Amino acid sequence: MSSRSALAVAPAAWSPEVGQWVHASLFDLSLSAADRVTLGEGQTAQVPAPALGARLGAGDLWLKREDQNPSGSHKARSLGLQASWRRARGGGPAVISSSGNAAVAAACYAAAAGLPVLVLVSPATPAVKLRQLGGLPGPVAVTPTPVALLRHAVRRFGCEDWRPSVHPLAAVAHRGLAAELARLDPLDAVFLYASSGATVVGLAEGFQRLHAAGRLTRFPAIHVVQASTTNGLIRPWVPDLPAEMPSPIADLGARRSRRAAAVHRLVDASGGRGWHVDQPALAAARADAAAFGVVTSWEGLAALAAVRAAASQLGGRRVVAILTGHATQLDLRVEPAPETVARVDSPEALDRLLRQAGWVPEAGDAR
Repeated sequence: MSSRSALAVAPAAWSPEVGQWVHASLFDLSLSAADRVTLGEGQTAQVPAPALGARLGAGDLWLKREDQNPSGSHKARSLGLQASWRRARGGGPAVISSSGNAAVAAACYAAAAGLPVLVLVSPATPAVKLRQLGGLPGPVAVTPTPVALLRHAVRRFGCEDWRPSVHPLAAVAHRGLAAELARLDPLDAVFLYASSGATVVGLAEGFQRLHAAGRLTRFPAIHVVQASTTNGLIRPWVPDLPAEMPSPIADLGARRSRRAAAVHRLVDASGGRGWHVDQPALAAARADAAAFGVVTSWEGLAALAAVRAAASQLGGRRVVAILTGHATQLDLRVEPAPETVARVDSPEALDRLLRQAGWVPEAGDAR
């Protein structure tokens, strides 16, 4: 299936019908049209996939193609909103430590908003992501201590921390995702891969508002999926997971999620649960999806694998699997970073990199 994702960085002409701003009433933010940055994110396709659903044991299956977003993933929603809010408050530098979709989205939306952003990534970041980042406005740096250097950049250069795991607007943006899924009402269940849980929280908040407003006849069960055990977001439902286990998903996220308690509460209240999928389940989902022309990231395949695991509970009800990332993310090979990506291993080296890029430390910092 085709995707319109093209890693765009040129902002679209704003109008109430462009991008996620059609859902502005759900965001609780007062932003002028001039500050609303958009690359055309959101409003992604919602595709019926009954044949694939039948193969997985869930007949009325729909695919939410978040891989069609301009930066290649659902993170376009959160980083687009965060960049808009930063610009509305006068601009200034931002920083993100991420080895995945959020890093690429941050670079795209910072460029569109005219904001400086520092992207810090792990040496274990897949080469496909480094190549994408190397072709976007920087600075981008590979470091063995991305979180520590992020905190240094916040203190030393006054950067705003754009990590979706901590930024409050990261969840808010996904209320718009809920509004789009509400067009499939009555909808019984939603399956999505989660790392920090921001998307889950925003989705639940959006469904709550839409249901209260009479725009949703039924609150869908939210099913959270993970394939690694990095931050244990699904442990309340799968308590016997080992501390470490192999997975083809390069989950380099936070070891603990600040939103874990909220995720547990909201998912339980929705009637959903958490699912773990292992390597054989992911391989089977990849083969099944490919048989029906569906190619997506490992995270999207994990959502499909969880649909299969839950099939006996779903019957013929309407189910959505959110395909959060582009198929290019199937390639997890690690290679040397391109020349446009710096290597830093200390706060002093980061200071030199940022000064060379024209960044100025906070007033009063004489170091």
